[in-house]
Amino acid sequence: MSGLYENILRNSCADLGIALSQDQCSRLIEYMNKILDINTKINLTRIVDPMEFIEKHLIDSLLALEYMPDEKTKVIDVGTGGGFPGVPVAIMRPLSHVVLLDATAKKLKVVDTIVEEIGLKNVLCVHARAEVASTLPAYREKYKYALSRAVAPMPILAELCLPFVEPGGEFIALKGKNYEPELEQAREIIAKLGGEITNVEKIVTEPSLTTRVFIEVVKKEKTKSLYPRSFSEIKKNYKKL
Repeated sequence: MSGLYENILRNSCADLGIALSQDQCSRLIEYMNKILDINTKINLTRIVDPMEFIEKHLIDSLLALEYMPDEKTKVIDVGTGGGFPGVPVAIMRPLSHVVLLDATAKKLKVVDTIVEEIGLKNVLCVHARAEVASTLPAYREKYKYALSRAVAPMPILAELCLPFVEPGGEFIALKGKNYEPELEQAREIIAKLGGEITNVEKIVTEPSLTTRVFIEVVKKEKTKSLYPRSFSEIKKNYKKL
């Protein structure tokens, strides 16, 4: 079935203007197959249908590439979970260094093993909480791009991600269709973190007609040492919508 899924993925990507080489396509489907296989033992994703997986994990992740034109750069995926969007980005950007950050060691260990099995050499898995890791010199403001998908509401997500981004870099949030109220609430903290929202784009993917929203936040200046605050403090200051 892998050949069929590769054709579906390649054709779907071509319709969206994303060109895949045979090696890239094979690795993406191999990653999917391994995730779905291990998912029977360890819950990495609620999506277990391969067709839905292709649309909502693989293509969804690949769409982020439009906002990351650099072939050789440093990327961090905050709250990577099952490796999305970080692993597909790493497959498509072999000259880039991609860090997969997550606070759940069990999931991250599985992702790390699969990444090694499919031969990705440009990925580093880091087990840490985002609000702790971004205070460390090895990670603070060291990345051109920070990515995060469906991890937390935008005000919280911004404070977790922007401290990783170097001035001039970007935080790219992948959100669902009901993003507007939380985005408005996030504007103040984004400004305090040294960022500015520069672009919001909606893309509808097939066949489910799911709306994916990409929010680009440019890092205009360094983040003050006050941020990020402790997670309890971040949550306390977030007003639920």
